[in-house]
Amino acid sequence: MNFIWDAAIRAKRQGQSKANMSYTPADNGSPYYELAFDYLNRKEIGPEPIPVNALYRFSAIFQYLLHPDVRYLLEKDKEEFITKAFDCLLHMLCEVDLHHGITRQECYVRKLRQELLTGVFGKEAVDVVRDLPMERQLAVAGELLHTMQCGSSLQGFSRAFRRLFPQGILYQSRLSPNELDAYLDEPKRQAREHEWQLFCRLFLPLDFSIRVFWQVHFGIIGLDGTMKDKIALF
Repeated sequence: MNFIWDAAIRAKRQGQSKANMSYTPADNGSPYYELAFDYLNRKEIGPEPIPVNALYRFSAIFQYLLHPDVRYLLEKDKEEFITKAFDCLLHMLCEVDLHHGITRQECYVRKLRQELLTGVFGKEAVDVVRDLPMERQLAVAGELLHTMQCGSSLQGFSRAFRRLFPQGILYQSRLSPNELDAYLDEPKRQAREHEWQLFCRLFLPLDFSIRVFWQVHFGIIGLDGTMKDKIALF
C-alpha cells in the first residue's frame, strides 16, 4: 500500500466503511511513500488513524498548513482544527482518486446500483441485490441503465439475460412471438429464484410473458439432445 486510495480499497475489502477511516499527518514520513506505516509491506487496515505524508502528492495544498513553524505557533485548539481539517481534505482527495478516470457511463451505473440498494426500485430489489457480489450488482445496474436509455424491448431483455444468466437459453415461440421460454442450467434455489423474479420485473417488456425451466430442459422434437434422460413437460 502506498496511496490513500489503496488504503480505502483495502479497508472496503475488509468490510470497513470509508466513513470510519481517518487520516492523520505523518510525523516521520518517507519522501518516497505517501502512507507512513511502520513497515512497507503492510496489507491490512486497522482501527487506528492512517498516517499520511501529504507532501508526497499534495504539497501545494498542505505545505503551509503542515509547516512545523506554523503548527508550533498555533494554540492547542487550532492544532486540533488542523488535524480535523487534514482528515476531511484527505477524504475528499481520496474520493477524487477513486473516481479518477471513470466514464460518465460508469458514474450512472454506480448511481443506479446505489438506488437499487436504497429502495428506489422497491424493497424486493434491496433484498435481492444486497446479497449479490459487487460484480453482479454492477451488472444489474448496467443493464438497467441500458434499458432506461434504449427503452424496454425483447433485444434489451435478451441482452440482459445473456449477461446475468450466461448458462441459460432463451426461446421465443413461433406461434405466439410474445411468449418466451427460458431454460436455466442450475437447480432451483430460493435466492436464485428471487433473483430471477426481480430480473423479470426489471427487464421483461410488459407485453411479453415468460416461463422458466430449472435444471431439466424441456423436449424439442428434432433436437435429439433434448429428447433423452429427464425431460420437462409443458
